Amino acid sequence: MLLNILIYGILAGLATIAGMFLVLKNESWARKNTIYLISFSAGVLLSVAFSHLIPEALDLNSNALLWLLFGFVFFYILEHLIIIHSCQEDDSCTVHPIDKIALLGMGFHSLMDGIIIGIGFEISNTLGLLTTLAVLLHKLPDGISMVSVLLHSDYSKTKARNSSLLVASMTPIGAILSFLFLKNISTGILGIFLAVAAGSFLYIASADLIPEIHKKSKILNIVLLLIGIFIPILVSLYLK
Repeated sequence: MLLNILIYGILAGLATIAGMFLVLKNESWARKNTIYLISFSAGVLLSVAFSHLIPEALDLNSNALLWLLFGFVFFYILEHLIIIHSCQEDDSCTVHPIDKIALLGMGFHSLMDGIIIGIGFEISNTLGLLTTLAVLLHKLPDGISMVSVLLHSDYSKTKARNSSLLVASMTPIGAILSFLFLKNISTGILGIFLAVAAGSFLYIASADLIPEIHKKSKILNIVLLLIGIFIPILVSLYLK
């Protein structure tokens, strides 16, 4: 299990790094074409949350829906303080100050993504793979948004790259920490973690990704979102 957690945690971190390099290489191209990945990613996040995380959480903890609400509100507050998704559009981007507290918040979000992967594998390999897929897909747009904001905040390319690498490293670290410290926790606590994870997935999909899809709405975006919804369901059926 540790090998799975380590491998998939590193893959999720690499997705953030891939987004960073896309921007550093060609920012305008990255922003223009990520909309298709965003559409697919939104579908995956919604599907994994509703078809897997929430049912599993309710089986493990009767108060799971309250913890889901907590997770949703918590990530709203966290992102409101950071404001990392506001520079998707070239024409509407304004400069937002990125200081140590904001970078700390981004790092914590990445740490939580890693913990979500570890918790998923604690429940089952299927849930671990699906949570990894959901995390991995939204980490690439995260990487693009994060390094874009850093550059717009007058960070040098070297400083933006190094800061992004540090944030990306938090995902595999979170996955390893979850294995070391959460493997023997009670089922009720596991249910809480899954519910908070579901809340974060629903928040990212509804507040970050879907609004971006509406800005460039095309039939292809709808198709990709629907494909993203069905892929986790098909994967879970295949792995059973």
